[in-house]
Amino acid sequence: MKLSPLDIQHHEFSTTMRGYDKSQVRDFLEEAAEALEGLARDNQTLRAELTKRDALIDELRSGESELRRAVVSAERLGSELKTRAQGDAERLLQDARGERAVILRDAELQLRELKAEFARTEREHRLFREQFRGMLRAYERSLDSVPDTLAIDLEPRD
Repeated sequence: MKLSPLDIQHHEFSTTMRGYDKSQVRDFLEEAAEALEGLARDNQTLRAELTKRDALIDELRSGESELRRAVVSAERLGSELKTRAQGDAERLLQDARGERAVILRDAELQLRELKAEFARTEREHRLFREQFRGMLRAYERSLDSVPDTLAIDLEPRD
């Protein structure tokens, strides 16, 4: 049976010849009713506080759940970014290697062309020197064939 403070205050006892002192019973019942009323208020306050705390716990659990999802999402995003960055770095490295190969091929081709040009220039230089020597020898022979003294006729001719 569930008792309320009002049930205790308004409860009536039957009287007997040698019964209890009514005023003492009434005082005790009022004290018990007040104590029970205090306990009921405390119980109601505690239930309200418990409800608030349950709501807070639910809210915290929801926040924890969202936080876990955020952490998982951040980890996944970090992993994707890392993978993407590694892929980008690998592509950049491959591109750089390809460009290096092209630059090296171009440089080797240019070097071969420069070597060929240098060899051609050396041949032309040797040929020029030989031709110039030949021309100098021809001039020397021509000079040798001219007499050292020239006879000059200073007299007028008729």
